[in-house]
Formats: sequence, C-alpha cells, structure tokens
Amino acid sequence: MSKKKIVKIKEVKKEKKIKLPKDNSTKRIKIKIIGIGGGGGNIIKELSKKLDFSSNKIDFTAVNTDFQALEALPSALKKIAFGENETRGLGTGRDISLGKQIAENEEKKIKNIFSDGKDLYILVSSLGGGTGTGTIPVFSKIAKEMNLPTLGIFTLPFNFEGKDKMKESQKAIDEARADLNAVLVIPNERIFKFAEENIPFNDALNIINEQLARSLQGLLNTVYSSGLINIDWADIRTTIEGENQRAYLNTVEAKLTDDLNQFTNQLLNNELVRYDFSKSNNVLFNIEGGKNLSMQQLALISEKIHELAPEARIIFGLTQSSKLKNEIKATVLATGVMKKEEKKVKVKEEKKEEKKVVKTKKVKKETPKKKKTIKEVEEDLKDLEDLGVEINRRNAVEVKRAEEEARKKDLDEDDIFEVPAFLRKKK
Repeated sequence: MSKKKIVKIKEVKKEKKIKLPKDNSTKRIKIKIIGIGGGGGNIIKELSKKLDFSSNKIDFTAVNTDFQALEALPSALKKIAFGENETRGLGTGRDISLGKQIAENEEKKIKNIFSDGKDLYILVSSLGGGTGTGTIPVFSKIAKEMNLPTLGIFTLPFNFEGKDKMKESQKAIDEARADLNAVLVIPNERIFKFAEENIPFNDALNIINEQLARSLQGLLNTVYSSGLINIDWADIRTTIEGENQRAYLNTVEAKLTDDLNQFTNQLLNNELVRYDFSKSNNVLFNIEGGKNLSMQQLALISEKIHELAPEARIIFGLTQSSKLKNEIKATVLATGVMKKEEKKVKVKEEKKEEKKVVKTKKVKKETPKKKKTIKEVEEDLKDLEDLGVEINRRNAVEVKRAEEEARKKDLDEDDIFEVPAFLRKKK
C-alpha cells in the first residue's frame, strides 16, 4: 500500500475588499426655483413643463400678491400668497413701495421658504410691476442673512413700457445684486433681435422661457451625469460663490458635422444675455458628446473660452453619452464682477478729457500804459528837434482855434443829414 503523500496546503488569507461608499452626493443635490410676482410665476410654470422635477430634485414655488394669478398656475407648483391684509388678494397695482412693504411685513413667510435646506435657491422675476420689483430686494437680503447660495434670474421691461419702469427695475436689480451671489439679467427688448416679425406676443416671451429651461437643464446635467471628467456640485458652488456678480448661462447643441467655430460663437454669445467674458472670475463649461468626439474639437472650444476669459479660473467637464452619437452639447456658466470703481475711473477720465478740450490758453492782460505828462511830452519833442526832426509847433491860441473849426465842421455835417435827401444839394 503506497503511502499517500499528504500535501499541506497553506491557507491563503483572503484580502478583504474595501467597500467604497457610493457617492450619492449628486443625487442628493436639491434646487429651489422661486417665481416672484405674476411674471415670475409664468416663467416657472413654463420651466416646470420642460425641466424634470418628478424626482424631487427641483422644487418650484410661486409667490404673489394676486391670488387669482396664483390659482391659475398648475397644481404641481407650490403657491404662497402674500399681502392679504394690504391688498385683499388683488395685487399691488404696480405699486413698488407697496410690494416692498408687504415683503417686509411677510418676513416670517420668506424665512420659511428659505428654511428647507436646499443646495441652491434661484429667484426668478419679471421686473417692472409692483410685487416682483418691490419684493426682490427684501428676498435677497433675507437670503444673505441666512447665508444661502443664491442665483437671481430677472427680466427687464420692454423699452416701450417707459423710462420710469426701466429705472425702477434697474434700481431693484442693483439692490438685489448686492445680496445675491450672482445675477443673470435678460432684457425683454433683446427678443426682437431674433424673433420673427409676426410672432405672437406670448410665443415671443416663451422664447426666453425655453432658453432658460434649456440652459438650466444643461447645468443640472453637468451635475447629475457622471462623466470622464466630472463636474461636481462643489465646482458649481465655487463658480457661483461671491457677491455682486453678473452671471452668464447658456447651452447649445449641434451636429458634429456642423461648423464648430459657429457653434462656439453661439455658445459664448447668448442673444438674450449681455455679458463681458473679459471680466469673468470663474468659467465652468461641460461638453457632452458621443465616443467619436475628438480632442481637436474639444481643444477648439477650450481655446476660444480661454481667449475670451484669460484671467478666469476655468473648470472643464466632459460627459460621454450614448444618446449623442453624432451630436455635441455644451453648457457654460460664467460669473464675474463689474467693479463700480472701474466705472468711476472711466467717468473721471472722460471729464478730464472734456476739460482739456474746453481749456484754452490764458491770455495775459496788457496793463494800460501810463499817460505821459505835458512836461514829459515837451522833453520828447525837444529830443526830436535836437535830432533834426522838424516839428510844427502851435501855441495855445492856434490849437484852440483849430479845435473850434473842427467842431463847427462836424456840426455842419450833422445838419446836412437832418435835411431831407432831395433838399441836401440845394443846401
């Protein structure tokens, strides 16, 4: 019987796999979009149709002093009535001071709106009326006191609505901008640049809503979609952080076969928003495309952004999507401060230039020469005679007689012109 060789097999200790916690931070990010006033309510109504908020990532809340306008909004939106005691639910009647007073009286309600711990609060309003224009500065101030991350999206009235309305709207934006992290301003007048001549008024306004919805959806996609180069919520928060910043947001789609130069120009020149990239402190952009997206195409867009904003901190993201086979989509969020000091310096320089043009050389005033005395004149004449100059001297009697003859001659000439023209010859 052969002995079986028993081989002892050493036990190999299995290495424990380290379980990495699933990063669900992006899934937990929640945003609240607050539409203030009639115009703000209409904008978020359209946004709610186009943005996916079924997953509770986006909360839409409408605030108004006009209760009838609130009731007309979809039931899916949260509705908060303001100023019942002051307006009985009939609105402010475009009274801006009344809108501000109501907001100050409803401070507790505003704090409740902000107390749900969202990651970003977006205030939306069409300025020019009483509720939005009056309450926006109060909302912004309370949000700052509560140390909340905020973005304001405001539309300015049309030029035909009057200078006073535009002035009040701009004043409200200036007050709100001091307390918000960033503000995106859309002048309604810019719709005329690309809207068709015969387009209905409501359809023209919807152009703004569609553009906003597309851009906000693009921004959300950069956070919620995992990519090769990820942009997370911290990147967006870094871009928005700060005070008194102007914001730029735009999303553009195109075919890969299209002219990418034109695509980049459209991305960085939103027809609805005035923005100077050279004043940017932060630029965040994300590109979505299929696996056939080339490095050259990415480089073209990146170089153009760097060229326009050379001093900015640039955050870049890349997302590959199977849905975008031969397409490319890009989203840009930029923020920057237009310092008031720069404006003051420019004004001072202009005034200096004006002064230079107006300023003329000072002409020295000639002091009148002192009249010579009779004695000095006599001495001058004597000097001339000594030099051989012949001088016709007259005594006092001769001088007096000559003066009388000259005076008489002048009187005779005056008399002639007092006589009618047809009698002068005879005289």
